[in-house]
Amino acid sequence: MRLLLDTQILIWAYSQSRQLTPATAELLADPAHALFVSVVTMWEMTIKEQIGKLHLPLPARQFVTYAQREGMMQVLPVTESHVWEIGNLPLHHRDPFDRLLIAQAITEDPVILTADSIFREYPVKLYQ
Repeated sequence: MRLLLDTQILIWAYSQSRQLTPATAELLADPAHALFVSVVTMWEMTIKEQIGKLHLPLPARQFVTYAQREGMMQVLPVTESHVWEIGNLPLHHRDPFDRLLIAQAITEDPVILTADSIFREYPVKLYQ
């Protein structure tokens, strides 16, 4: 299964947070699954760190590099088709990072790992 990690799941998974469910931790540890981190997540983490809304055990860039290496994650770049797909999304939610992640999931068809219930409002595959 192809799994796209939402920002919060990425942070919980690689900072040993107790908020990550055992089922999600098991899913992430299964080598049968291909893990993806989006450039959108990197962008969000960098901005939130810079404005003081995100505090990680390492600077965001190092944290994501560590997570990529530990989880053997592939990077999902942002493409033109992802950006244009945003225009097809209903306005259930106005967070630009989540909307672009949702557009990527619609276009690329992975399962999104998220703790955010608003994702259920969109036509994406979820593992919550």
